[in-house]
Amino acid sequence: MNTVKDVLDQKGRTVFSIEAGETVLDAIEMMVAKDVAALVVIDGDTGVAGIITERDYARKVLLNEKSPREIAVRDVMTKDVMYVREETLTDTCMDIMSQKNFHHLPVVDRNKAVAVITAGDLFKYVVQKQSMTIDELEDYIFEETGGEG
Repeated sequence: MNTVKDVLDQKGRTVFSIEAGETVLDAIEMMVAKDVAALVVIDGDTGVAGIITERDYARKVLLNEKSPREIAVRDVMTKDVMYVREETLTDTCMDIMSQKNFHHLPVVDRNKAVAVITAGDLFKYVVQKQSMTIDELEDYIFEETGGEG
């Protein structure tokens, strides 16, 4: 069975985070600079406090005509964060994402984010695994038919 660890071994474990007290503008600027759509929110030494996404910004700031310069990340972040561990099966992650309509899942170890896995990461991993399986099957068939398949 494939796990989050397998995906992260391929993708990497970079985590971009922001303090809960920073402004939403700071968060958006960081997302743009890092070319990501979500940041893990931390609050001092307490570990993961939430996640802020472009969707949070659009729905809770833009649509409510609030100023991103005046609102703290803690006021718009998603607080009830679903997270996974490296041992979590990729199928479980896909189920969580599709049922809850999430696109980002922090990967946590001892209440500290060690990575973020996205729907795109999972899609890319599954496609690559399927492609490898197809190649292996084609090689097997080619060998079994003596190269005349």
